[in-house]
Amino acid sequence: MSTFDKLEDSNSALLDAPELEGMEFESLEYEGPVCSKCETPMADDQMVCRSCGWYPSLGIMVEVDSEWERAADPESVAPAPAKSPMEEVCTSIPSWTWPLAGSNLLILVATVAGRLLLPAGSVVFEFWGVWQLVAGLALVTVLHVLCFVMTASSDTSIGLFDIIVSPLKAWFKVCSRLPERKWLVIGATNGVMLSLTAVLVIGGINWDRLWDWNIEAHTKTSLVEAIASAAANGPVEGDLEDSIEDFAGKAGQVDGELGAVADNKPDEPVERQETDCLIIGFELSDLDQIDKLYLATEANGRLYYAGNVVPKLDPEDAAKLKRGLMRSITASPLVKTGHVATWVKPRFPVRVTYTLQADDGKLRDLEIEELLPEISLPW
Repeated sequence: MSTFDKLEDSNSALLDAPELEGMEFESLEYEGPVCSKCETPMADDQMVCRSCGWYPSLGIMVEVDSEWERAADPESVAPAPAKSPMEEVCTSIPSWTWPLAGSNLLILVATVAGRLLLPAGSVVFEFWGVWQLVAGLALVTVLHVLCFVMTASSDTSIGLFDIIVSPLKAWFKVCSRLPERKWLVIGATNGVMLSLTAVLVIGGINWDRLWDWNIEAHTKTSLVEAIASAAANGPVEGDLEDSIEDFAGKAGQVDGELGAVADNKPDEPVERQETDCLIIGFELSDLDQIDKLYLATEANGRLYYAGNVVPKLDPEDAAKLKRGLMRSITASPLVKTGHVATWVKPRFPVRVTYTLQADDGKLRDLEIEELLPEISLPW
């Protein structure tokens, strides 16, 4: 037997020893320092537990940066679970954009909901649209001035006239420093959204009424004084007997005067004149619309019957005038005319044009130019 065979037999005998077959090996236990909170093994010079963030010497918990721990000791920190595409998108969006988008979306939803829920043609739309537009523009204006002042105080490249010449220059600088002063950007975009939805979604804004501040369209003082005098003294009889007759009684005289004017100046049209009159009565047509208006005018501080006219008004103005007249019906006219009509209180002045005024105060070829604001006097 060779020496190799002898060694093989001795080794196999050692491995097959019966006393080793039933022996159980106990695992070695870690006896070094551990975390007092989570019992994770710690090195002797380790100040903070990399698992739970416990700081034993200070007795506080600190936040553990898993990325930094993984880079410092790849074996000590388990890799973070993979994020879904939606989580990646959500984490990549800055946190300040959520209130920005949410507030503007809330304005849009509220405006659209109100537009759909309220009945079409409601008068609420006009007031809502105007006030929302005013609020939006005011908010944008105030924040624009604040943005310019706050930016110019720390940036010498922004001049005084940039607030008008380059209005977006300051906003570009503010946006480049976001989320610093994020409330400026959020408030300004909310103001723009309020203005746009007021015009594009709500609508119903009467632009002519916005620009017409009624600065020039006021009743002449002399007419108001004559109305107040007549209202205090009762119906006006008039010094001229013909002032209580129909205008047709003087038609021949007026036609003669106009004819004389035409003979003298055949090539020149008669120039129309303008004055203020007062509606003292009206008649309705078979269609329940205003068919005729009876007017009075002022002369020498007194009211005289000026004639009647067929109004040519916009449907909206005609409907508004009719509602006002129906609310102001009275038993007798302020100026006696010799006509039978529905008389109203002296509250509704109008601006008219005419070609000639007769001796009795009547006006020829009357046409209504515009309705004037309703007069409020204590009669």
